[in-house]
Amino acid sequence: MPTDADLIRRCLDGDRLGWADLLGRYGDLVYGLFHRAGLDRTSAADGFQEVSILLWKSLKQLRRAESLVPWIATTTKRIAWRMKQRSKSRTDRDASVARPEADPSGGPDVAVARLEEEQRVREALATLGERCRRLLAALYFQQGDAAYDEIAERLGIPRGSIGPTRQRCLEGLRRELVARGFPEDGGAQEEPAAGVSPGPGAVSSSARDVPRRRRGHPSKGPS
Repeated sequence: MPTDADLIRRCLDGDRLGWADLLGRYGDLVYGLFHRAGLDRTSAADGFQEVSILLWKSLKQLRRAESLVPWIATTTKRIAWRMKQRSKSRTDRDASVARPEADPSGGPDVAVARLEEEQRVREALATLGERCRRLLAALYFQQGDAAYDEIAERLGIPRGSIGPTRQRCLEGLRRELVARGFPEDGGAQEEPAAGVSPGPGAVSSSARDVPRRRRGHPSKGPS
């Protein structure tokens, strides 16, 4: 899997596929910030194009790959703010806009940090082998709570191998998360939220908090 530095270098060399890969890697981050700002799908798509243009113009100043995600997040928030201001002016409803409620999640900075963590988890998952990616997705990131028999049939693997394979895959994922800046130890471990999509919507701040299968379903775990 190419690093951000690799993609930036390819883009500067005129590699169109590198540019497409870079936009694909951070598209979820940009759209997520626009949706959190309250923009609809059409406005978010327009905003994504604006972010893309500014990113292309700024690539020469982003040779340090660690600056890429903060730049994208900050630029997206600024564009979202401008788009909302333009929308308010066009509709002439400034005086009637309801006072926004306090964000219980901790505000925009916390939201950005959470999205950045989610992006690092996606990148860590992408480094695992196909078998691990499919197994972890079936166990933790897909709708419902599938039984081991169903997962084994879907993936074409023995039911008894799910537990040991899951453990190896989780260890590999933890190592990749630590390599991407997650601390090895963290606070209380939480169970994954039900129905989380494959681009993990619930991410902990510790590599030890990699999703674990829900307890309380003895019929669904290996005997």
